[in-house]
Amino acid sequence: MDSQWKRFWETGLFPSLEFSLSLSIGYVLSLFFYVAGSELAFIDRTDTAYPILQALIAISFAAGFIYRKYKQNLSFTISLGLLTLTFTQVIWLLSGNTSEFLIDYIFSFELVLIGSMFSAFLIGIYGGSLRDFRFLSFTLGVTAFTFYSLFEPNQNYSIKVLLASLYILLSFYFFSTLFQQTPISSKFYKIRSKIGKHPLFSPFYRSSLSLLIAYCVLHLYFQPGPKIPLILSISFSVTIGRALSLVSGLKKETKSVFLIGRVALLFAFFFFIYQTYWSSFFIALCIITGTIVGFFKPNKTPYKEYLMIGIETCIYLGLSFLLYFWNLPMGIRTLTAILFVPVLMYPYLLQKHIVRLPRIAMFVAATVIVVLFFSPPTIRTSSPFSKKEIFDPIPFAITNLNFNEEEYIFYKSVLPFPSNPFLPKRSEIKGKTVVLGLNSNQSQIISYIERLSEENHPFLIITTRNKTNQFHHINALSLLSRKSFWNFDIYYPNYLANKINYSNSLPSDWKLKYYSEKLDNLTFSEAVNVLDSVLKYSSGDLRKDAVEIKHLYYESFASYAKFYHNIGQNKLSLDAIALARKFESPKPDLLRIAYNSLKFTTPEADYIPILEDLSKDSEFQEFAWNSLIPMFESLGEWNHALNTMSLLEKYYRVNNQMEQANELELARVRLYINQENWKEVEPVISSRLRENPNSVIWERLKNEVIEKKDSLRRISVRPDVREARIQ
Repeated sequence: MDSQWKRFWETGLFPSLEFSLSLSIGYVLSLFFYVAGSELAFIDRTDTAYPILQALIAISFAAGFIYRKYKQNLSFTISLGLLTLTFTQVIWLLSGNTSEFLIDYIFSFELVLIGSMFSAFLIGIYGGSLRDFRFLSFTLGVTAFTFYSLFEPNQNYSIKVLLASLYILLSFYFFSTLFQQTPISSKFYKIRSKIGKHPLFSPFYRSSLSLLIAYCVLHLYFQPGPKIPLILSISFSVTIGRALSLVSGLKKETKSVFLIGRVALLFAFFFFIYQTYWSSFFIALCIITGTIVGFFKPNKTPYKEYLMIGIETCIYLGLSFLLYFWNLPMGIRTLTAILFVPVLMYPYLLQKHIVRLPRIAMFVAATVIVVLFFSPPTIRTSSPFSKKEIFDPIPFAITNLNFNEEEYIFYKSVLPFPSNPFLPKRSEIKGKTVVLGLNSNQSQIISYIERLSEENHPFLIITTRNKTNQFHHINALSLLSRKSFWNFDIYYPNYLANKINYSNSLPSDWKLKYYSEKLDNLTFSEAVNVLDSVLKYSSGDLRKDAVEIKHLYYESFASYAKFYHNIGQNKLSLDAIALARKFESPKPDLLRIAYNSLKFTTPEADYIPILEDLSKDSEFQEFAWNSLIPMFESLGEWNHALNTMSLLEKYYRVNNQMEQANELELARVRLYINQENWKEVEPVISSRLRENPNSVIWERLKNEVIEKKDSLRRISVRPDVREARIQ
């Protein structure tokens, strides 16, 4: 009876559990990284904490992997300890009051660090125990998830639930090690191949694995974005390569397999060295290297081999980042890139079983690939600024909140202040009020404000209510207090109720009496008309309030103009100035911003009022008039163009800039001629000829006027021609 159960355990139950466990872990682990990648996108990766976390996770995984790889049996004590810690992690993750992983990273980094290291160590231990049978099922799990994710891109899973699932799966593995110290299933599932044993094939595995690992790291750096194609191509190709290595027919074709390995490795190196076009060739590179890794994987790999793979990977990364960051001449860059060749070929060249000619030929081919096809990697750039990323300006100055960087910190806020691109961490918000926007990743922000509320930390959420930018409030905001202003709302926790009020410079009841109904939800142009109407037909406090409101509108939009100008968005800065000048005449500081912005912006008809404001200031008159003249001409506003020319010409003569004044006078005369305004043009030409009888230019203009007048006279005596001209 015992022998039957033992046979069932060894040949049926235990191998089935191993297959299911590896398949499940591969699936859950891939799903975990998929969800974690989208959630960690909201973390600031430029600080020192994130690379420290990454490094410790990598070290922990390597420690677990190496320990289990070369220590086949886990002792009862270690298995029991790891199983206990695993269950403790599950209880902590599934406890009722735990927040999302992202929030824990921001507010409890130490716990995240310890948990991540432990998780990586457990995955390393499991990965180090994988043999062919379990390895194939593991990669099948990865492939199954990646295929599924292509059809179901919206994965609404909590990262903590995924971690708990992963710990539960790993607990099954450690539970089995308590009763079975040796892998019994390997007695019945020893999947071995001649390819995995052949010494000539080991260089292909080592070179391709180091190439694949280096490329994956570089891909994560240079090509931010979804990693599903990367995971799918690698998992699928490794699985196919491992399955092909077990085909009995291929085991007999040693020479053919060896030749295919050389060609495949050179192709992989070609795609790797063609770094500028990684976005086009990265799937091909992953498929080739992944297939080589799966196909040529040795049955047993000494730990020194993995050490050499790690060194080669570091050299690949070091050379790539060296060429990326150093602005070297192209010739020196290519010579430096040739260093990739000996790293790739080193395992191959050391093989004494390979004759000299193939080794030399492959080395030369790899060198030629570098010389002919090497190109530096593309520089990762942030997405260009878009007007959609910042909401339309709001008159925030009607509040009594003195927004400044000393007391406030902003995250994707609609206000004109430098905004943090990542959710602020605990160390950054200490002693400050957090001002949040809700234009993206709302679920993370809701978890964030729940944590802030638990700690009674001050925060505000500002949303707009513009007709062109309606915002649908989410249910979680109903738990907060709200203060409604014109075109925007402020949400805040109850413990901040005494700090949200109207500006002290305004009467406490003016909004309730009149302006609330008049100005709420109006466009800025409509608000100007209402306020101007009040100023025109009212008096007393109502008129005084209207003046104050116009000033607050002006100050709000002036702040937007300054903010946009500081970040180099001249177009948006001018748009904000155009709004501000509707409420008050621009002050000198705003005129200076308008001048600096217009110098780097394509002229538009909408900017004519701003240029007219600049023309009233002696400092900017010349620039404004020079800009207005061609704009008036393009719009066909000849009188405005002529008047502006006269003013500019007078300015030049007063400032003794005679050459510019003469050139402008010629342009003005040319405009008179085009308009057939002989009354204005003939006295000027006559006067200039008397002053300078030998002037070729004025003589030519005089003849042009005479010819044009004669032409018009001939047309006037021929009615048919005149009618045709009119038509």
